Amino acid sequence: MDRAWVQAAIDVEDMDVAKRIAWMALDSGAEWLEVGTPLLYKFGYQAIADIRKAVGKNVVLVADYKCPFAGLVAENAAKAGADYVMLQAAYNDDLIIHGLEEGRKWGIKPIFDLHINPRDVTERTKQLVNLGVEYLFTHHYAIQHDADGAERKYDTLVQIQQAGTKAKIGVTSDNWEEAQDAVSKGVDWMIFGYVLRNPNPASCKKWIDMIHSPR
Repeated sequence: MDRAWVQAAIDVEDMDVAKRIAWMALDSGAEWLEVGTPLLYKFGYQAIADIRKAVGKNVVLVADYKCPFAGLVAENAAKAGADYVMLQAAYNDDLIIHGLEEGRKWGIKPIFDLHINPRDVTERTKQLVNLGVEYLFTHHYAIQHDADGAERKYDTLVQIQQAGTKAKIGVTSDNWEEAQDAVSKGVDWMIFGYVLRNPNPASCKKWIDMIHSPR
């Protein structure tokens, strides 16, 4: 059965609530847990360690740092228990290569954030994959004003897929219809978190069951 997997983002600043969200998401079938940026900013690497201790050693943890400098975060994130680290991909290729090297050095896989000008997504995807990038994520849709002043909506997922890449592609969306669309178009994994901020098992399971729907 072909289905997307789930990355449940824990985007709160309260550690007790974060642990409740983690358990709720796992009970509902989430494969990955994201130690979100708010937790990391408030508690530092200890946020990863605390979530790891709470959920055990077999759960995949993703640390969402949203920064381009892997040298600042990869070692300590890995030592705290993260399996993946989310980094920016809009910067120069030297930083991408450094991120890949740091990942190999410390045993943590980088996921690169492809939030760039949507008109450049296909070409940039090809460049990143040629550098050795295995995981990319972005928003499903982007709104840009073109040179003629017109506002246009870009399907970023489709543009990435047009690159013909073998990289795994993740999409982040807290919009139900957009998330369904991304799943139907073959995204490898979905990231969502807004609905989890106030832990509600029924809402959580509804989202995860939709993402897991076979294609």
